[in-house]
Amino acid sequence: MQLSFDEAVEELCSRSDRYKQDAYVLLRDSFDATVKQTEKANTEGNLSAAELYHGYCAYAVAQFGPLAEDVLYSWGVSSPEDVGELVYNLIEMGIFGSRKDDSKVDFTTLPPMEDILEGLFLEQANKLAIV
Repeated sequence: MQLSFDEAVEELCSRSDRYKQDAYVLLRDSFDATVKQTEKANTEGNLSAAELYHGYCAYAVAQFGPLAEDVLYSWGVSSPEDVGELVYNLIEMGIFGSRKDDSKVDFTTLPPMEDILEGLFLEQANKLAIV
């Protein structure tokens, strides 16, 4: 029997306290938002590591603004590798799928999280300043 998302996250968090449940919830929500935004729902429905990572960071900035880095850090997430761990933990639990050419290593070449978060926040602030 396949576990629900909540059951899978509960199981993962009971195995290790490295990541908080909220980190997984943000991943699921950011995945859904990124798929809609990139319109991949109508094509292959699979996001690259870069798209997942950027979407995760963008969703965090949208939710938490300048506190995004602090919030993610409090949940155990401070690097693209952490996002990759979250993704592959959910793949292991059967919640997310992957293609055979996907790899956790794909997350290791992505820019530092603080750079992405800062850039996204400044972009958002500039948009607000123009309005």
